[in-house]
Amino acid sequence: MKNSNNKKRKTYLNAIMWILLFTVPPPIIGYLFKGPQIFSSFSYYFTYTSIGYAYGLGFGLGNSLIGIYTKKLDWAKNPQRANLINFFIYISYGIFVSIMIPYTIDRFLWGMTGKEVFYDVWAKAFFTLVADLIIFYLYYSTFIANNWMKSIAKNEELKRENLLAKYEALKNQVNPHFLFNNLNTLSGMVEQKHELATAFIKKLSDIYRYVLDQNDKELVSIKDEMKFVDDYIFLTKMRFGEGLLFNSYITDNLNLQVVPLGIQMLVENAIKHNIISDELPLKIEMKIENDFVIVTNNLQTKKTINSDKAPLGLENLKHRYAYVSGTSVEVIESNGQFIVKLPIIKP
Repeated sequence: MKNSNNKKRKTYLNAIMWILLFTVPPPIIGYLFKGPQIFSSFSYYFTYTSIGYAYGLGFGLGNSLIGIYTKKLDWAKNPQRANLINFFIYISYGIFVSIMIPYTIDRFLWGMTGKEVFYDVWAKAFFTLVADLIIFYLYYSTFIANNWMKSIAKNEELKRENLLAKYEALKNQVNPHFLFNNLNTLSGMVEQKHELATAFIKKLSDIYRYVLDQNDKELVSIKDEMKFVDDYIFLTKMRFGEGLLFNSYITDNLNLQVVPLGIQMLVENAIKHNIISDELPLKIEMKIENDFVIVTNNLQTKKTINSDKAPLGLENLKHRYAYVSGTSVEVIESNGQFIVKLPIIKP
C-alpha cells in the first residue's frame, strides 16, 4: 500500500512539473522578446509566446523519447559506447531544434524574410543552445549515474542467475538418478555384451569429463556440444531402444557457439516429459536455420501433477542466454510438435 501511494505521489509530482515547464517559460520568453506588449491582446500573446510553447514541446517531448531509447543501451558492459551514443543524440537533437523552431516561427508565423531571418535564427539558436547545454549538463550527469547504476545492478542480477543456471545444469547431469540409471543399464550388458559395455563406459566417462570441463565456460562450439549430445543419446538409447528416434542435420561449424549443455538439456527435457515406448516412439530432430539451433520433438506428454508447468531447463536456458548475449530463447508448441530455438552466437 505504501509503495502504491509513493508511485501515485511521484506520478502527480511529475505531472505538475511538466505542466509548469510547459506553461511558465513561454510567457517569460515572449516577454523577453516583446516586453509587456505581449499582454495587449490574445492574438498578440499567442503569436509571441508560440516560440516558447514550441521550445517546451520540442525539447520536452523529444528529450523524453530520446531518454526512453538511451535507457536500453548497454551501460554496464559497454559504458563508453553508450555514453558516446547518448551524448551525440542529445546534442544533435538540441542543435536541430534550436535552429528549426525559430526559423519556422520567424518565417511562417512572424513573416520575417531575408537576412532578418538569418540573423534572428542564429541569435536565438545560440542562446537556446547555451541554455540547453546548461540544462543538459545538469540532467545528463544525473541521467548517466542512474542508468549506469541500474545497468550494473541488472548485470549483477543476470550474473547471479547465470551462475545459478550453470550450477543447476551441472547438478542435473551429475545427479544420482542419471548415474544410477546408467549403471543399471551397464550392469545388464556387462556379462553378455562386453564390447558394447566397454563403449558404454567410454561414453559415460566422456560425458562427465565434458560436464566438468564446461563448468567455468560461458560458450562452447557447436561441434563440441554436438559430440556431447551424441554421447548422451548413445547412453539413453541403451535404455529406450527403438522408442527413441534421433536425427541431427547439424554439421560441424567451429565458428558458431552456444551455451554449454544447452542443446543436451533440450533433449533431456524431451525425454523426461514425454512417453517413450516402441509403440509410441519419441522423435527428436535438430537443425540450424536462420541463426538458430532448432530442436523439435513430437508431443506425447506424460500426465503428472506438474505436467502443465514449463520445464525448469527452459527457464535455465533463458537466464543463461539473457546474461551471455541478451538474446531470447524461442519456444513454440504447435500441431503436436514442441519446438525450441536456441540463438547461435558468433564469435
